[in-house]
Amino acid sequence: MAQILYVTGQSTTVYRTHRKGAQVLARFVCNDLGYNELVRWLRSSEPHPLAILVELIEEEFREETLPHAIGRDRGRLHARQAGKLFRATPFRYHRVVGRQRDGRRDDRVLFSALTNRDSIEPLLHTLVGAGIAIRGIYSLPIITHRLMKPLAIKSGNVLIITEQPDGGLRETFLREGRAHFSRLAPINDCSPDAYGHIVKAEAHKTRRYLNNLRLLPPNQPLAIYALCDGVRMAALRAILSDESDLLIHPVSLSDTARKVGFAEHPDTQFSDALFCHLLQTRLTGNHYASAPQLCHWQTYKAKLGLRAAAWLLAVGSVTLAGKNIVDGRMIEQETGQLDRITAQVNHDYRRAANALPVKPSEAVAMRDALRFADKLDAYPVHLKALFRLLGRGFSRQPGFAMDELNWFVAASPDSTALPEVQHNNGPLTITETPYLITKVSGHVRNFNGSYR
Repeated sequence: MAQILYVTGQSTTVYRTHRKGAQVLARFVCNDLGYNELVRWLRSSEPHPLAILVELIEEEFREETLPHAIGRDRGRLHARQAGKLFRATPFRYHRVVGRQRDGRRDDRVLFSALTNRDSIEPLLHTLVGAGIAIRGIYSLPIITHRLMKPLAIKSGNVLIITEQPDGGLRETFLREGRAHFSRLAPINDCSPDAYGHIVKAEAHKTRRYLNNLRLLPPNQPLAIYALCDGVRMAALRAILSDESDLLIHPVSLSDTARKVGFAEHPDTQFSDALFCHLLQTRLTGNHYASAPQLCHWQTYKAKLGLRAAAWLLAVGSVTLAGKNIVDGRMIEQETGQLDRITAQVNHDYRRAANALPVKPSEAVAMRDALRFADKLDAYPVHLKALFRLLGRGFSRQPGFAMDELNWFVAASPDSTALPEVQHNNGPLTITETPYLITKVSGHVRNFNGSYR
């Protein structure tokens, strides 16, 4: 839901827009008394930032060709050119609408401005002084391209005609889906038959004006769509006939509104509510507001950001606290379950240990056997080194032949036999045996009887 202030040359109207439409809340005249009444009404109602949609006769459009640039250079170049074109007003807007197809491929830039600053500046001064948040000033002709899709327009050169309150006939020229020119023709409240003649005359006049501006070549057709109510559609069809270069299509305003989501649009000739709904559906960057006029909007966004941050912090804190509580209870339950499992395992172990048929003497024998095995691991027999030594000796004496080889480990280097190990049903006595003793028996090959 949003609030949009629709501004014309005679009145300012407050619309409340939502997803399915827009409705009028209050209307005030354009003078100091009306602006003060508007401020009092805004303060008495629920505060909402205002988006200002302007529909003024003093809005001028120009298309210029500038060198192609990007980034900040483009913004500075276009802003400088806009200042040259519209020196008397700060309400200026510019955007690129295309590029030339040949040569340097320069940018085609559309410049627009509210040339009469007195038509909007007193209202802005009153709103900013009262602390009302303004989120932007938007041009009705610039957002007219949003009607292209619901109207199913495929033609390259299009003129959309809509009637606005306070006696205005808005004519917006679009090429390739972008607004290039717009004018507001003042008309009085007229009958449906008079409306048809006025639309036809204004269409011819605008066509000649577009040809003079070289926005539309004389040999190209112009498709014209007039949005109105059912009575004016019937009257317009009765007096119009297709021409070779001018095709006027009467279109139901209420049917078009339903196609863009405005379900309860009345069958009326005025399209101000429809454009407020179109603006609310996609609030893009503002067109004419300057930084001083947006200061309260920036403050409003900062407050919303701080509130959102505080809310997220509170939710995060509550969530974390709840998670810690849940985790603590889960850990407590798991600890109790682990204690019960440990007690059951210890009980089963003791019961199994008591059931094993182990005698004290067998336990002592197992202990001695483990010690003996450790001693054997500590003093291993390195047969590889033994055979290496024997091989070296016999290689130096090829006349010797080995008949028998015995070895054993003993505690003394003078031992001649392996000591016997006595058990006698008592503790096994293990002595240190750090010496490897080897006995080699052999003979001399081809002995000739000489012992020398």
